[in-house]
Amino acid sequence: MTEKTCEKIEYALGLISSGDEAGVDLLYACAGRAMLFVARSVVRDEAAAEDVVQDSFLKIVRGISRYKKGTNGYAWVCKIVRNTALNYLKSAGRRASVPLESVAELSDGGSGEERSAAKLLVERMLKSLSPPEVRQMIYMKYFLDMTVREIARELGKSKSYVSKEIIKAEKLMREML
Repeated sequence: MTEKTCEKIEYALGLISSGDEAGVDLLYACAGRAMLFVARSVVRDEAAAEDVVQDSFLKIVRGISRYKKGTNGYAWVCKIVRNTALNYLKSAGRRASVPLESVAELSDGGSGEERSAAKLLVERMLKSLSPPEVRQMIYMKYFLDMTVREIARELGKSKSYVSKEIIKAEKLMREML
């Protein structure tokens, strides 16, 4: 996520907070694709993911007073989408899963060949991580912008364990590059 996009998201959230509907349109333009990606990665169904994103927009508008201006708006939005998707799965009685193979879909630029090459590299790096729990930690940190503390709480692990595993995984991925 570029700094400019983060600024646009922050601006959109400010508009929503002031009651300006243009903020919702701007947020969709800036983060809609990422929101759909997060939802799809949890529910693994395109139609359900679109429903989750729509529900998330409602929750964002209704809960905008809980957003602290100047914090990471992108992470706040993605967390709402993720939680909405998890709630969808609970209500539907399904199990959550995270398809890490598709993480390169967020790539914004470059030719189709460059995006394909980047996607293959990301897939290869993520697949090299084991156990699968470590892949999930990396996904949560870099694609859901979660903190080590949040990841540890979500996975029921200690903060030090999560931190050590992420550091080892990052080292391995750097070596692959």
